[in-house]
Amino acid sequence: MAKFAGNGLVCLCGALLLCSPAHAQFSGSAGIVSDYLYRGVSLSAGQAAPRVAVNYDSVDGWYAGGQVVAARLDGAARRATQWMGYAGYAQQLPSGLSWEAGMTRYAFPQRPGWHFNELYGGVALDNLSVRLSYAPDYLGLRTRTWYGEASGGMDLPGGRLRAFWHLGYLGSIHAAPGAMIGRYDARLGLQAGWQDWRAELSFDAAHKRQTGGYNDIDARTTRQVVLSVGRTF
Repeated sequence: MAKFAGNGLVCLCGALLLCSPAHAQFSGSAGIVSDYLYRGVSLSAGQAAPRVAVNYDSVDGWYAGGQVVAARLDGAARRATQWMGYAGYAQQLPSGLSWEAGMTRYAFPQRPGWHFNELYGGVALDNLSVRLSYAPDYLGLRTRTWYGEASGGMDLPGGRLRAFWHLGYLGSIHAAPGAMIGRYDARLGLQAGWQDWRAELSFDAAHKRQTGGYNDIDARTTRQVVLSVGRTF
């Protein structure tokens, strides 16, 4: 099953599955992004970050992959790699509806206490997908969180550009008062491709209702333009 993720962590990245290849395949990409965002929060201190992503899709629906980003967290003295790996199962029904379920592992060597796992499941139809994720210990805050997201896109006339959008909300479950989390994020942009090269320009916004343990955003609302360029292989 082919997948596309949003918001940065292959942001591999905002929606789920769209088509079913006839055989197992490896795929990947390498490029640079002007600011590495994770659900509306910069994980590169507002600086450009190179990243590499790989993915494997099997014939029977199993898939796995990951991403490595060379970025610097806010307050860190130097750059370090940030890792994300995932594995799951996807299937397309005769009706055209696709579904998937799996697990993602996030690792931050500069902040070892931030490592966490997340379970996810979602459905997709045509150019619209919805996903729900659950983390039993988000960023080491001893807080259970859920993240709901919806993503979509459409090819523009001429076939050279594709418009896309993404909406998400991160909330906490029975969290301690100092670890309550409530954050909205939104993304609207354009994608362009030429042979194996891809470029993406997006407007990203985030609004946090209340957070604990996060110091990446000082303001309650952030808005910015993000540019990424990469090559697929």
